Formats: sequence, structure tokens, C-alpha cells
Amino acid sequence: MDDQRKYDRRLVDAIRNKEHVEDVDGMPVIMKPIPDRDETHVLDPRVRKTIERKAAMFARRAEETHGAYSLANERYRPDKVTYDLTEGKVTQTEQLISVSGTHKIDVFTYWAESAKGAVPAIVFLHGGGFTAGNERIYHNQMRFLAEQSGAVVVFPEYRLAPESPFPAAIEDCVATVEWTYNNAAELGIDPTKIMVAGDSAGGTLTNSCLLEDKKGIIKGAYLIFPSCDSSDYLRQDLYRWSFEGYPIDEDERELAYGRMDRIRKPSEGATAEGSEYVQGKTTLDDPLVSVVFATDEQLKAFPPITVAVSEYDYLRLGAEYFARRLYGLGKEVRLVRYCGCDHGFLDLFGTEPQAEEVCLDMADQVAKM
Repeated sequence: MDDQRKYDRRLVDAIRNKEHVEDVDGMPVIMKPIPDRDETHVLDPRVRKTIERKAAMFARRAEETHGAYSLANERYRPDKVTYDLTEGKVTQTEQLISVSGTHKIDVFTYWAESAKGAVPAIVFLHGGGFTAGNERIYHNQMRFLAEQSGAVVVFPEYRLAPESPFPAAIEDCVATVEWTYNNAAELGIDPTKIMVAGDSAGGTLTNSCLLEDKKGIIKGAYLIFPSCDSSDYLRQDLYRWSFEGYPIDEDERELAYGRMDRIRKPSEGATAEGSEYVQGKTTLDDPLVSVVFATDEQLKAFPPITVAVSEYDYLRLGAEYFARRLYGLGKEVRLVRYCGCDHGFLDLFGTEPQAEEVCLDMADQVAKM
């Protein structure tokens, strides 16, 4: 098919070729540099355009709603446009699966025509702050991931808050992992090679699945700019959050910090009762909500894991603290930092080269599983 990328494919190659490892606070961090800028602590030029475009969109919406929060606006995101980058045939199916005999959820599966024999599986849990997200936003990413990894990709549309608060999403995601394992022969997968992955809130749910995986079904995990800590004020006993952890060129500081504030400000002083996801069903320091509060014994049971973060993401410091916890326990963990990026770049698949590259990096980890 025609190349639908909105950038030169060589930018993806440049990210991979310029990749290097730096020691950051005693832990090796895989740096994924901006492909066409040599400066450090600056925004990727495509990310900068995205931030400017989103800032204008959010300003218009705030004016329309008089500054009030709108769940409808969070769920309707015409700015999240993606493109099909597959080169071969990828088959997709859709079916309802039963969860605990109480309800059903929609599950999509994707596999490339080139995949032969019993192949690995990736259960991908989407982001969206636990209140938004669906297959249409992730359709092209999942097709590409299936093609590049040779794995069967399983994508559940888990229940969303506020209609279905904690632990509904976790129950649906755990059930999807178990369904994948129990139906391995029918799906054409190797049940000993199941990876769970997710972005943003999907990263939280991935960690929840790891904590709940008493049977050891999950053999690998991949987190993309995950939310590892929803506690805000409770975290001070664990690590310190500050803008000082995000050095950036003066000319771009306002843009980058403004983008981070979209997550930071609603998080300040957050309570379990005020959370649309938790709604007082548990506490914000429950490891199922904030994995940074998991015990050493819980984390020692985790399989090999990649934690991929964006340089200018409010969630980065919490995710990196989590990765260092695992590293300190001797676990097999890769910490990957996408330089010059902000939160949510996977939503712009085909527009920002890092979205394509992170899928290729995940495919590499599937091959090593």
C-alpha cells in the first residue's frame, strides 16, 4: 500500500541508530534521541507542533464549556488521528467474551498473514485515564504491532469509569489474559509466550495484571509512559517530584511544562473519593492503583519488563522510580526514555516517528521472550 507516514521513514531508522545507554542515578537508561536534532533537553519538532495544536484545541474547548470538565470531550478526540503503516495482510476478528459469568466485553484480535505456527501473544491494554479509549483509536497501532512482531495481538475494550469504577477494568483485563491463555490453541499462540502491554492508564492496568497473575501466565510486560503513581501527596515518602527533574531549553519551557500541567494539576491533592476511577472503592496507595507502593515480594514476582517513558511527561518520574525499584531487586528491567517527547505520542501513530519506533521496540522484546 502507499506510504501513509507524515514523516520520512528514515527518521525511525535514525532513532534506532542513535540509541545509546546513559547511567542515570546508578541505573542504565536507554536513550532514544530526537532523530533530527542534536541538542539535548529540547522538544522534537513534530511534538512541538502537536503541543501547539492541542493547546489551541483545549483552549477552545475550555471556552465552550466555561472551564468545566467534560467527559464527552475526553472521549471524543478528533486530534488523535492515526495511519495504517502495514505492508502485508493483517486479519482482524471481533468477539464478545464472558467475564466471571456476570457480563461480556468486546475483544479484538489481530494477526499477520506471515505468522506461522504457534506464535507469541500480546494482550494490549489501552490508555485513556480509565475513562476513555477504544479500538478505533488504536486500530492502526495494533495492526502494525501484529505485523512487526509476528504475534497475535489481543485488544480488550474493558469497562470504563465513571460508569464502572475500580476494580472493573482490572477484572476485565485479567479475564482477557486468562481467556488468551485458555484459548491458546484456537488462537494459534504459544501459551508460554504471553506478553501484556499498555500505555498510560493501560500501563497501570498492565501492572495490575502482573500483581494478580498468581499462575505465572504473563511472561513479559511492556509499559508505555505508564501511570505508576496516582497518589500525589503520599509519594513524598518515596521520591520527590519537581519541575527540576525536567530540564529544557528556555524557549520551549512554557510549551513543555504547560503540556505536563494537563496531568499534574488535576492530580494535585487528588483523593480516592474524588477519583472517577477509584470512587472510594480503595485507597490511592493500593498497589493495584499505584504500583510504586507494591512490596518487594510482590515486585520480585514480575516477569521481564520494559518501562518506556517520555522526557516531558508528568508521569515520568514515578515510572522511573518504579523501574529503579525493580532494578534494585535484581529484576530484568529495561528503562527507555524517548527524548523530546510528551505524554501520549502513541496516539499519533504515523505522525510522530516515536510512535512507530516504540512498536518496533516492543516487537524486538517479543522476539526475545
